[in-house]
Amino acid sequence: MSRPARVVLVGAGHAHLHVVAHAQQLIDAGAEVTLVDPGKFWYSGRATGMLGGRFDPEDDQIDARALVEANGGVFVAGRVARVNRAQRRVYLADGQTLDYDWLSFNVGSGVASDTITGCTAEANCWPVKPIANLASLRTTLSQAFAAGDAPPIAVIGAGNTGCEIAANIAALARRHAPAGARPAIRLLQSGETLAPSLPSGARKRLAEKLTDLGIDIQYHRQITERRAGELICDDGARIAATHAVIATGLVAPGWLEQLDLAFDDGLVVDATLRSIDDPRVFAVGDCAHIRGHALARLGVFGVRQAPVLLANLQASLDDGALTDYQPQSKWLSILDLGDGTGLATRGQRWWLGRSSVWIKHWLDRRFIESYRVD
Repeated sequence: MSRPARVVLVGAGHAHLHVVAHAQQLIDAGAEVTLVDPGKFWYSGRATGMLGGRFDPEDDQIDARALVEANGGVFVAGRVARVNRAQRRVYLADGQTLDYDWLSFNVGSGVASDTITGCTAEANCWPVKPIANLASLRTTLSQAFAAGDAPPIAVIGAGNTGCEIAANIAALARRHAPAGARPAIRLLQSGETLAPSLPSGARKRLAEKLTDLGIDIQYHRQITERRAGELICDDGARIAATHAVIATGLVAPGWLEQLDLAFDDGLVVDATLRSIDDPRVFAVGDCAHIRGHALARLGVFGVRQAPVLLANLQASLDDGALTDYQPQSKWLSILDLGDGTGLATRGQRWWLGRSSVWIKHWLDRRFIESYRVD
C-alpha cells in the first residue's frame, strides 16, 4: 500500500507491552504503531504485594506512553467506545477516531461485581480489578489501621486471588494497626473447596497458613446482597463487612460483545490469535478465548502469546504465513502470602516457604524492569 499500514493496539496488557517494545520491527516492515490505553500499566503479579505494603504503588506500574514512544510508536490516551469494522475505524470515548489496517485487543479482564445487589464503590466494595482499586484500598485501610480503627473486612471468593488478597490485607494490618486493634478478616467461599485449582496438599497447607495469619475462612457463603455495612448470603445469614473485596473470578470486558465478533467470555480467536470472524482483528490475554482451549486468566499466558502476536502482525504486513500459539500444559504460579513466604505450584508439585516468594519477587522485578524506559 502507498501509505504506511496502520497497526492499532488497544490496551497495554502483557502481550502489547512486548509488541511496543519491539515496535521497530513493525515500523521497518512499513507500519505505523499506535497504542491506545487510559494510562499506566499495572502489573498483576505484584498487585497483592503492593496491597500488603511490600511494594509502593509506583513499583507496580510501567509507563506505557514512555515505552511506545521510545520505540517509535504513538501513544493515545483514551478508551475505545466502539469499532466500525467495515470502515476499519476505532472511535474513542472522547470523540477521537483512529483508522486501522490491523487491530489488536489486549484489554485484560474485570470482575462481575454487579452480581451482588447493592455492591458499589459507595458501599466500600472493591473489585480486585482494575488493579488501581487495590492501591486505593491500601490507602483507605492503612489510614484506618493507623488511626486505631479495625473495620471488619470480607474477601468474597476464595480462589488463588482471594486467598492472596486476604493474606496481604492481614500483612497490611500488621504493618499499620496496633497489636490490640487488628481487624476481623473473613474469606468467603461459595463452595466447599479453598483455591480449587491447587493440588489437594497445597490447598490444605494454604488453609492452615491463612488460619495462622488470623483469617477466618468460611465455606458455603453465597453472597447475594450488600446492605448497610453487611453482606447477605443466599440463606439469609448476615456478615459484618465495612469493606468487601470482590474476588469472585475474572470475566472479559462486556463491551467487547458489541464488536459484532464471535464472543464467548472473550473474543473468540483461532490458534494464530486472530478473530475467527475477521482476519484483521487479533485478541490476546484475558480478553481472548482461544478456540479449543479453556485457559485460566493468568498473565503467564499473555506473556507467552506476546512473541506469537508480534510475529503474526509482522507476517500480516508481509503477506506471510502466520504462526500458531501452543498453550503450555504446565506453568509456575506463586502466591505471595504477605509474611515473607509464598506458595509455589507447577502442575501437581508445590512448595511453601521463603524461597518461593524470593523467586516470585525476582521474576516480577525482571518483568517490570524489562519494560521501563530510563
